[in-house]
Amino acid sequence: MRLISRRRLRFFLYVLIGFIMVTIITRGIVQFQLNKEIKYYKRFFKENKDSLEQMFNPLEIKQIPEEVIDSLYSETLSRASKTNKGINWDKFAYVNYVTDASYLCNTLIMFNKLKTEFQTKAKLVLLVTKDLIEDNATNKEKNILMLASIKNVDSEQVRIKYVDNIVKPKDYTPWNESLTKLRVFNETDFDRIIYMDNDAALTANLDELFFLPQYIKFAAPMTYWFISQNDLKEAYHELQHDDRITLNLNNYNKQTISRIKKGKMIYNHLPSLPSSLYLNSKNVAQEIISSTSSASPLFDFHTSKKASKIKFASNIMVIKPSKETFDKILYELLPRALTKKEMYDMDLINEELYNLKKIVYYQFSLFRKLKSEFIPEVMVLPFGRYGLLTGSLRNKNHYSMISNDILGYKRMDNDGNELLGLDKSVADAKYIHFSDYPIGKPWHYVSIKEFECVPDAETAEDLDQETKACNIWNSFYDTFIQARSICN
Repeated sequence: MRLISRRRLRFFLYVLIGFIMVTIITRGIVQFQLNKEIKYYKRFFKENKDSLEQMFNPLEIKQIPEEVIDSLYSETLSRASKTNKGINWDKFAYVNYVTDASYLCNTLIMFNKLKTEFQTKAKLVLLVTKDLIEDNATNKEKNILMLASIKNVDSEQVRIKYVDNIVKPKDYTPWNESLTKLRVFNETDFDRIIYMDNDAALTANLDELFFLPQYIKFAAPMTYWFISQNDLKEAYHELQHDDRITLNLNNYNKQTISRIKKGKMIYNHLPSLPSSLYLNSKNVAQEIISSTSSASPLFDFHTSKKASKIKFASNIMVIKPSKETFDKILYELLPRALTKKEMYDMDLINEELYNLKKIVYYQFSLFRKLKSEFIPEVMVLPFGRYGLLTGSLRNKNHYSMISNDILGYKRMDNDGNELLGLDKSVADAKYIHFSDYPIGKPWHYVSIKEFECVPDAETAEDLDQETKACNIWNSFYDTFIQARSICN
């Protein structure tokens, strides 16, 4: 009896080893063939991008520089003026959401600036949770008055929508209601929305973002604060090695803007996000196979569980709302997120909805089936203009990065010198997020004197730089503290 059991055990062991060997060999063959195919298409798009009008490169995630965004906007306005069709601004909206009454004041500041100072014609939408005005709400009357003030910015342009809060059960962190933000994906009354966290300073309107290429469903800046100087060096090296290209961003901008004026497709000419910042290996084929095999432990033994160095920030997003996307969030992704520890809005967006690694896999899979029918859906925004953190104004390691916010590329002058300068970079910033841990949000303080930046450096050169950084940092917070008088 024992002898039979041993024979059976040995038989099953041989079968298992055989299965694993076949899996390894099969994977190797598939990876070899896939690598050949990827190399072919990389060369194809590099050599033919000037003549391609209906075929998008599926092997890259594209970044769009601010100069190109401005050119698209300018061309759209010019076309609308020439054809006398105008722009239907009712189909565009800026959106905030509020679950905590202390954030209402900054929504009022933002909406008032957008309307009176920046003169946007887009709708201004606030999603506010119903519990702020219910009978048992703390400061109910004050909340109602603040909401009335927000509505009075412009009774036609401003819309206030009451929504149900999404709260993580048994979660007592400050982010336990952050999943409510995902309701912005359901704003299907609009063709495109610009979602903004309202703990930020807005220095100009962002209307140009409404006119990103129409096929883009989601665009956001990268979480640049996770990147080290070594990561950037690797990204520069990767682009130079793979494409033998200049890293001067101006060269891309000139060519792309020229194509915009001629009404040509620009996607393949945009700078690519360096894959070393979001893939675990240099082998794209291996990453794609790993993405397809994640459900099988036996077939996924080469897959690294290492997280990407960067991901999409969720404090500002350009979204093309759709019922299909929101249904996926509501019925498929949210139930998992609510039961998973430490999964909040940005985690769900990056792990489930717009995972950088999976985007390349899905793009290439669709392309292999559809070729010219494949259309990309995501794009990376420049974080210097749209996703800057106030904390970076005091971080020397971020200064050169702020100037070069298209990752892997550099802004250079005509002599090939890198264009740097904290003051100019910040002057170009339109949306700056209040983020200076352990300093709290500015509405928790009476005066900037309670937390102002004071330069502290040993050398005269460092002192000069720190003084400039502190002055810029203080001015942003001081501007908010003065602006909040409107909330009284």
